[in-house]
Order: sequence, then C-alpha cells, then structure tokens
Amino acid sequence: MTELLRSIPLANGLTVYVFDHTRHYYGDFYKVGLEFSCTVQLLDAYFTDRQAFDDARRILGDAVSYRRDVEQMGVPASEIEHVREKLINNFIGHSLPYFAAPEFPKKLVVGELRKSQRKGTRLAIPPSKADA
Repeated sequence: MTELLRSIPLANGLTVYVFDHTRHYYGDFYKVGLEFSCTVQLLDAYFTDRQAFDDARRILGDAVSYRRDVEQMGVPASEIEHVREKLINNFIGHSLPYFAAPEFPKKLVVGELRKSQRKGTRLAIPPSKADA
C-alpha cells in the first residue's frame, strides 16, 4: 500500500514528496520503505539556446523526475513509526539541502540529459528529402 506521508515545498519551487511503501515481512517484522521524489519541469532558461532546449525535450520529455528509495528491514510493528521518522529526518538533514539549492533543478535536468546521451539515446531525426 502506497501512502503519501509528506510533501515538502522548497524555496526553489520544487516539492519533495515522501511516500510510504512499508510492507509486512515476516511474523511481527516489517520492511519499512520510503520513496522520496520530485519532478522538475524543463525550462528553456536551463539551456544556451532554443535548439538545445528543443533537443532536450525530445530526449527527456517535458519534465525530469528524481526518485530515491530508502528501506530498513526487520522492523518490529511497534517501531514502524519511529523508523519512518528516523529515515525522513535523515533525508531532511542530509539530502534536502541539495534539493533546496537554487541551482538544483537545472543541475538535475542537465545531469539527466548527459546520462541519456551516455546511454546512447539519440534524437529521432526525420528522414530528409534526399533520403527518399
């Protein structure tokens, strides 16, 4: 069962969502699983020119999503809430400052574009009249 636990609005315009994916493991033990995610819209301001923006949109689409899963196994039922809060506070203390930085949205978009290009993603170029 997936449940939205929190939404954390940031000054840079992003919102980080925390989803609970906790599930029964064995006996009285659970696997506490949390998902931290956010979505960044592609903006032409992230690119040097309109062509670079259009190329990025063809590769990435209109938005880029970040998702991080954290989990802890073997949690007794009586400790689930405590472990959830510990994992959320750990994320807030260690990772949230990166998300909240003004340049994070652009860095995420540019990083995802580089990853796509390294993986060999190519732009779909329609055939020219000369190819016909």
